[in-house]
Amino acid sequence: MSEVPVHPRQPKTFLRHLWKFFLPVIGVSAGLALLAVIYLGYDVAKGSVSPCDGIFRQATAGLSTKIEFLKAKGELTLGASKVADLDERAQLVALDLKTCCTVLDAGRINPEQFLTCKSKARTYDERIDKVVALLGKLTATSNGPAAGTHVPEGLQLAVDDAQAASRDLNQHITQVVTDERVRTLQSVPVAHVRIDATESEPNNDNLAANVIALNTQVKAAIGPDRDQDVFAFVTPPTYRDWIHVSIQNRSTSLDPDLELFDASKAHLASATNGTAGGDLTYDFVSAPGATYSLRVTTHYGNGSGVYLVSVTPRKAYDAFEPNDDILSSRPVSEGKTVTAEIMDKADIDMFTFPGGVAERNMKLTIRNASTSLHPSAVLFDATKTEIARTQNTTAGGDLTVSFKAPKGAIHARISDYYGDSGGAYSILLQPE
Repeated sequence: MSEVPVHPRQPKTFLRHLWKFFLPVIGVSAGLALLAVIYLGYDVAKGSVSPCDGIFRQATAGLSTKIEFLKAKGELTLGASKVADLDERAQLVALDLKTCCTVLDAGRINPEQFLTCKSKARTYDERIDKVVALLGKLTATSNGPAAGTHVPEGLQLAVDDAQAASRDLNQHITQVVTDERVRTLQSVPVAHVRIDATESEPNNDNLAANVIALNTQVKAAIGPDRDQDVFAFVTPPTYRDWIHVSIQNRSTSLDPDLELFDASKAHLASATNGTAGGDLTYDFVSAPGATYSLRVTTHYGNGSGVYLVSVTPRKAYDAFEPNDDILSSRPVSEGKTVTAEIMDKADIDMFTFPGGVAERNMKLTIRNASTSLHPSAVLFDATKTEIARTQNTTAGGDLTVSFKAPKGAIHARISDYYGDSGGAYSILLQPE
């Protein structure tokens, strides 16, 4: 008898030859059974069924029979949508279990996590068993309720429990994938840096943003498949302030990009560092007690890596803040020089001098302590009526204005004339 030639890449040809050889001898039924055994043996021998594939097939096979029963017996009782949801969740459970197996290398990386995955998948399986059992009892004792009638309470609770078990497993798998991604991406060790928290995935949009505290270091990671992280934070109350956002790169592959949004999710600003492994900072002036969100991504769309993110108020406001309007004006004395600062282009400082009991000639002097401020001064009487104004359009220039002051209080409004800069200064009001 000549041997049947077998090429390792031609399994179908091999099976056809075996079919011709065995069929006359053992008959059709035995031939089919033997072919199935040989094919499965060949499949295992060539290594196509990995441990994780095996787990997936086992989970799928175990759940499919129960789901088919639900489709056949449960649509009138539960409704088509609930049965479809249980079917989709059964498929998701099998995929989640395979994902856990693959990510954790069949438990070799973290056996405890792997066992937890299997336990949560088993919980779903057990809860599907309960649904099947309750539905079986219901259909055995009657034809079941007609379509659209109320689902029995015990059966509805069993369905809810099964759905909850599926969600629990899926959330656990998401965290497993995130933890493993952070572990594998961490190419540069974090040394001599205090880490206060770690991001929690998923946080890919404003609706799922991680809320982070101010003045903390939060460790996070951008994955390789166009991942993005969104963080939300609330600025301190009372004061407008400069906020410093820092992205410290802890990888050699991430090219960081950040976007800033306000509480209404409106885009405010962007910043980027297109250098892989580079750091990134951004500073902006915030409203007091306001909510902002920060989105971190890879600039070119294909970078990934671990980073530290922090949001730090700089406490850049002066001792007279908040004094941005005449209602919050700060009292100061005549003849005494006080120092203050226009913090940014939108800042305004208001001061109130006690004034005199009669009209007199006065002089207001502003000494610039910066190279950026274009000082502007507007003066008002006690009735908040404007009585004088002047400005110096030279950045860093000083300013003096002489005026006849009526009796009563005097209000002084100081700002940048062009509204595009700021800077430190001193102010002095005295009789001329």
